[in-house]
Amino acid sequence: MKGTALAPSKHLSSLTLLLGATLALSSCGTQQAGTAAIVDGSAISDKDVQTVAVELAPLAQGQPPISPGVVLSNMILQPYVLAEAGKNAPDDTQVRKAIAKVAKPSPLTMDVVRTNLAIQTLTPESKASILTKLAKAKITVNPRYGAFDIKQVAVLPISPDWIKAGPASVAK
Repeated sequence: MKGTALAPSKHLSSLTLLLGATLALSSCGTQQAGTAAIVDGSAISDKDVQTVAVELAPLAQGQPPISPGVVLSNMILQPYVLAEAGKNAPDDTQVRKAIAKVAKPSPLTMDVVRTNLAIQTLTPESKASILTKLAKAKITVNPRYGAFDIKQVAVLPISPDWIKAGPASVAK
């Protein structure tokens, strides 16, 4: 063959490699674009996680800023913790007092802080109840953030080799 066109077998091999990479990347779970996690069908967006992390940055006071993984962990726990805390969950006044250095916290940030404060007031029985519910929940975390570890009740980083290569195909 003359010119720069790929021979059919090389073209097929390149196409197979491209399809394999696409399938490997898409098999990272049932993620939706722009989603940090899905908890029992409810999506938590990347944008929301990043917004809260940026808003909470003034609280770091010379320490490393609160990581998006910690924010995401709280967002995953939020419905379970606030349901368990019920009417004993911290009100807006208590939340604003805890984050006085955050000028205009968004409702998302308020809820993350409310969740964190509520966790501190839960009884061991309430915490056990939340763990039981979490164990039954379907939690899918975008690998960019890590993986949700039920034992540590946190999103933990995963190794950088989370993209697994598909089976190699042999071009004939």
